[in-house]
Amino acid sequence: MRMTAPYALRPSLPRLLSAMHHLMRGAERRGTRLTQYQVVKALFLADREHLNQFGRPITFDNYIAMKHGPVPSMAYDLLRQGATWQETTITLPWTRHPDPEGGGAFRFEAAAEAPPDALSDSDREALDDALTFVLKLTFGQLRRLTHEDVAYLRAWGDGEHNAAPMDLSLLFEEPDPEAAEQLAFASHHV
Repeated sequence: MRMTAPYALRPSLPRLLSAMHHLMRGAERRGTRLTQYQVVKALFLADREHLNQFGRPITFDNYIAMKHGPVPSMAYDLLRQGATWQETTITLPWTRHPDPEGGGAFRFEAAAEAPPDALSDSDREALDDALTFVLKLTFGQLRRLTHEDVAYLRAWGDGEHNAAPMDLSLLFEEPDPEAAEQLAFASHHV
């Protein structure tokens, strides 16, 4: 039986677009382009780290447990569906190209023009740290690491589903339902 996460955030599209573009641009400065998998894992690691250091995530995206680990729901949709996300047309600050290594994967190229910057200095620092970490690991290493997260383990359970919402309160180093509830409330009343 699939359970709903008790604390749903209201994702920030401007923060998501800024964060994703920042990661893609950062990878390009290092001579590579990120895969969809690397983007979502870097966002997860950065959001979780920022949440624990500063009391709020960067993107306010809601995480779901999927076969290969935690995935930010709105970011995943934007990467998969592109500019026609949720039947609206938006200008995405990247382009998607088939991965030369095949396998149906894509690599992302940051647009020359960045979206309006919605990030703080601490957001950018957490994203840069996550990017450095993600680029050092193989797919398998990154998968193993993110599969060890308590929120992921609790949501994935027996794995008899394709995706399950992760509990925000479990992304804190010490599970904190009260802080998760306050964040969820605040994100809906901005």
